[in-house]
Amino acid sequence: MQGGTPAARKVMVVAEPNRESAVALQYALSHAVFEQDELILLHVGNPNSWRNTFSTFLRKPSISSSSHTTCADGSSNGGEVDFLEEMKHACKITQPTLHVRVERVEMEGKDKAGVILFQSMALGVDLIVIGQRRSFSTAILGNTVS
Repeated sequence: MQGGTPAARKVMVVAEPNRESAVALQYALSHAVFEQDELILLHVGNPNSWRNTFSTFLRKPSISSSSHTTCADGSSNGGEVDFLEEMKHACKITQPTLHVRVERVEMEGKDKAGVILFQSMALGVDLIVIGQRRSFSTAILGNTVS
């Protein structure tokens, strides 16, 4: 940290094609990430099950004006936009100078938390942001029995 400039950090957002992940990304962009930081979007799972549900939560036009897009690997996906690319695009709109990296990891078994922790250590991540499905009151009060 020289001259008052904070040290760059690596912030990881666990990315899924759902509302909770979109909220986690929005939180990270508005509260946790600064322009000198690196944002890593990590998706853990089966790449054949990816869907274009993230763009419905953005409520913004798609990055492509046509109904047919081509993925970075050259494969065509017949109108469905990769939700990770939509998330990356949202990052660039919000913070144009932010360095954003997309990581995809296939998982065998059911230890998703272990895979996330392993990847965060391997990449030298300083902060992990994960969306949650439970309500705010449940998060604060815990599960209550009637």
